[in-house]
Amino acid sequence: MNTTASEKLSAAYEQYYENLCRFCFLKLKNEEQTYDCVQESFCVFYDRILQGEEIVNVGGYLYKIADNLVKAQWRKNKREQNILQLEEIKETLVIQQKFDFSDTDYDVLAQKVLTALDEKELEIYKLKYIEKKSINEIAQKLGISFSAAAKRLSRMRMKTKELITLELEGGE
Repeated sequence: MNTTASEKLSAAYEQYYENLCRFCFLKLKNEEQTYDCVQESFCVFYDRILQGEEIVNVGGYLYKIADNLVKAQWRKNKREQNILQLEEIKETLVIQQKFDFSDTDYDVLAQKVLTALDEKELEIYKLKYIEKKSINEIAQKLGISFSAAAKRLSRMRMKTKELITLELEGGE
């Protein structure tokens, strides 16, 4: 019997969705990230079927994709723990001997940094830190790929770090 890609996806979803959710949640301990990984697993599966790939062991294939996505999420979570958010500058800034930050107005600093961002960077900032969107949600909202959204977010973070450092070193 010749089944369509949509039928294969529906059958796989019906059979593996709940167990795949449990698998990812046990590893991630985060509901949103779990659903993102599971959804992305089925998207990859569907894309491969559309490309004509014959997948014999559907369950094993989905679990392998999910496991790789979970590992990628762990790496992302680790990176994000090391990134300063503008709202946390005052609490997380390590005071170095060569700088005197006692008269630093962090609201003014944040405003200067935000006004230095271009329109795309500001949009990414608002989606990630104000609206608390995931990278998948940002990509969907902007109509770009996941990797493009991740790259834009990374570039925006690097730029804000540089702007903060320049601003603090320069004084004003």
